[in-house]
Amino acid sequence: MLERLAVLIGGFAAGALMRRGQWDLSAPSRSIERSARELQAQVRAHEHRLKRLESRTEAHEAKLQQIPSAAELASVMDELVGKAMSGLDARLSAQAHSIETLQTTVSQTDELLERVLESLDLLSEK
Repeated sequence: MLERLAVLIGGFAAGALMRRGQWDLSAPSRSIERSARELQAQVRAHEHRLKRLESRTEAHEAKLQQIPSAAELASVMDELVGKAMSGLDARLSAQAHSIETLQTTVSQTDELLERVLESLDLLSEK
């Protein structure tokens, strides 16, 4: 009941102010226009931010597409390890061949040295 009385008194006060010309009806419309302009400015600002975010997202997606996949990385690593292993095998084979050659050379040198010593012994006996 008190609420109805407050509404009734408010209505009478509004009517009295309007009759006196003290209540400006253009003020609410100016306030609405100002609020509409502020809202439009906020909408434009949000649209601008959204466009910037979309362009940054597209740039990040482009960068992500340039990154090789795990399978591609594994393939490249396998290839590099294969090349390294074949190079190592070639070097080890060359070293093994060098060792065999050195062993043969040492063996031949030993035989030659034995012959020279035997020849010297024969010459010293005569």
